[in-house]
Amino acid sequence: MTGVLLVQLTSIGVGRAGGKWIEGTYRNTALGYSIKIPRGLRAMVGDQAGPERGVRIILPSGGSVVVFGEPNTMEWKRPEDGVRAELGDTTCASSQQEVKLTRVGKLNGAQASLVCGDRVLRVLLAFRSGGEPIYWLHLETVRAHELEDDAILKSIATSFTLIRRE
Repeated sequence: MTGVLLVQLTSIGVGRAGGKWIEGTYRNTALGYSIKIPRGLRAMVGDQAGPERGVRIILPSGGSVVVFGEPNTMEWKRPEDGVRAELGDTTCASSQQEVKLTRVGKLNGAQASLVCGDRVLRVLLAFRSGGEPIYWLHLETVRAHELEDDAILKSIATSFTLIRRE
């Protein structure tokens, strides 16, 4: 699953018809959150099939941060459970699969990383009070740019804000 996950994140279309680029603040009132897109970066919205759940931010390194919300269909009790499930298939040897507690905006969350060759996937997950929806932040990059791209991921996670759902 992990190898497939890395490929899926890489292959999500960034320039499909219907998508648009935004800068500044991204607001998703259907899922009740907003994030600040770091200055100088742009995010693609509307490039996925189905309802709009989030954005893909293309990083200067060529990596990306994907932020999205979704229902807790797996009914995980804690963010740590979701992160473990997301990185659960260990087809790729990694020494960085320790799940740690973190903050996503003012929400409690969990994070972990998977290193596969020179590729790095860092996953953060936070739950809205009441359990629905849940919010994912995925960083996909290469080891050579891990530190600089992780700093961008952290700034996005810090900017995460709950807003009124419509």
